[in-house]
Amino acid sequence: MSLEKKKGMQTKNKVLISIIALVVIAGAAVGVYFGIRSHNNANGISGNATGSNAPGTTATPPIGTTASARPSGAPTPTPVPPPLHNGTMVNGTLLPYYTLTGPAPAPATAAGRVYTNCVVPGTYSISYDDGPSTYTNQLLDILDREQIKATFFVNGNNNGCIYDPAVRAAIRRAYQSGHQIASHTWSHVALTSQTPAQITTQMRRVEQALLELIGVVPRYMRPPYGDGTFAPGSANDVKVQTTLTGLGYVIATWDIATGDADIDDNLNPHKLSDAELARLEQANVTNVVNAHPKGANHMQLMHDTYERTVTQLTPWSITYIKGLNYKLVTVAECLGDTDPRNWYQTFQAPAANPPTACTP
Repeated sequence: MSLEKKKGMQTKNKVLISIIALVVIAGAAVGVYFGIRSHNNANGISGNATGSNAPGTTATPPIGTTASARPSGAPTPTPVPPPLHNGTMVNGTLLPYYTLTGPAPAPATAAGRVYTNCVVPGTYSISYDDGPSTYTNQLLDILDREQIKATFFVNGNNNGCIYDPAVRAAIRRAYQSGHQIASHTWSHVALTSQTPAQITTQMRRVEQALLELIGVVPRYMRPPYGDGTFAPGSANDVKVQTTLTGLGYVIATWDIATGDADIDDNLNPHKLSDAELARLEQANVTNVVNAHPKGANHMQLMHDTYERTVTQLTPWSITYIKGLNYKLVTVAECLGDTDPRNWYQTFQAPAANPPTACTP
């Protein structure tokens, strides 16, 4: 056989071997592919209807699987826990929710001074008077879901006794959730009608109850009806404010009154329909906001003693206020007291067995 023929046959053999090798490799690849598909199907793992993901999408693994397999024997990743709110020890007792370091700063507010709106730029506070009530836990559900902190100006014996197990449980829940607890007097009296000694009794009784229930005496208070703040320099206002100054209280009122306590009710049926009530209450808010320059700060008053304040007015207010790009905070925070240790005058351990009823 000539040299040329030998070379030609060798070339053909090489080509044939290459073709056979390619066929073998392709067959192996197909086998691997269908083996993987079979394994995945047996374990309930699949892509979309076409067996692959659409362009730009990622298949969602079923519950209990992960998007990518870990190497055999690799340790299971530790789940990242949610942020903890362990609280801070103050004077040997726990201030819940807030983890604070270092000494508390000096308060930004002064005892005896009347504050009617927020001073920290970009802030807006919502607060609730006269409670707790039957509706307070539902309100706390809403605030917790929205991750908003509010201020509760509580009475001792107004819409129920503060020592009643259901009422005190609501106060404890609000306090432990990081909301500010403030005083609204014991029995919701007009303070200008009281002597300095009577005003002191109204405040001291709430202090004693809150010490027993949650271990604090508030620094903040709101006079019922705002009484004692509307006639600066008058003998009655001086009497009220001087007495409260001596008791160490910051006096916080409001610049937006929603009117819920004046126009709403808990009757069945209501005097006003839901739509009529919403129109009036929302106008009370928007009229004040619109009358001020854009971005002006506000303190809004509501009452958690009305069901529709909780179910209707509060959700609307939150949406409206957020839509104006305000930061919703407690009354104390919007006045510059951002450290919760400055929200209270006293910290001590709560009573192990507080009373369960109010005395006259």
